[in-house]
Amino acid sequence: MNFKFLVMIRVCLVISCFGWMASAAHGTETITTGDLYPPYVDKSLPENGLMVPIIKKIFDKTENYYDNEIIYQPWVRGYEQTKQGIHLGTFPYVWDKERDKDFYYSEAVFDIGSYLFVRDEVEEEEWSVELLKQKNWTRICRPNGYSVEELREPLLSLMDFTVYSPSDLPDCFRLLEKGRMDIIPIEKLTGEYTLFSHVGGLKVKVFKNSVFKAGLYFIVSKQRKDAKQIIQQFNDALKAAKESGEFDLWIKDFYDRLAVERQ
Repeated sequence: MNFKFLVMIRVCLVISCFGWMASAAHGTETITTGDLYPPYVDKSLPENGLMVPIIKKIFDKTENYYDNEIIYQPWVRGYEQTKQGIHLGTFPYVWDKERDKDFYYSEAVFDIGSYLFVRDEVEEEEWSVELLKQKNWTRICRPNGYSVEELREPLLSLMDFTVYSPSDLPDCFRLLEKGRMDIIPIEKLTGEYTLFSHVGGLKVKVFKNSVFKAGLYFIVSKQRKDAKQIIQQFNDALKAAKESGEFDLWIKDFYDRLAVERQ
């Protein structure tokens, strides 16, 4: 066999080996999220929701974590697997004290407000503690996998509530209209879009004043050795996108696509 040919084969093998080792060292990571949390994550929407392509684009700008795949699982399963360090991270989540023990949080990707949804027959336009007590509204619907801790200070500490957790938000709204639930505390845009797209025609309204303001975050398990590095690179890319105006263009692009699909 030709000596030069053998040398070329060996060189190619060495290059391939280094390429493989670099690829293995880097590896394709998985990021997990759920469904039915519109407009942020919802498989019925363009690119599966507003936040999905934004998370992907932010990571595309990081130095080490640009090679990833977003997968969809039930919220609780994805959350628990992420806590074990199986996934790069998960989203979107609000901060709460219990979750903070196991996860590092990014800077807020979106700022949101939680509002109370009630049956349409209610005459009042704003909620108050006095109104809740007067109506004896003690049954709160909060879908499985949604934080209850975040409601403790602004709502649950006010009176004796019972929290029910069906499988998803559309089920909460169906139970509310049937009179089996009293209130649904949820992000306003999420609630309104769920009513519009998944359970249209229900006689439900939302109070004008919010329960609390919060942020939607990307979170990473503290069990990962590179957790702080992931968060730092994510935050740097997020900050750059917001300061440059690129983040706003991503939002506009999503709603432009949504408008075309709704025509």
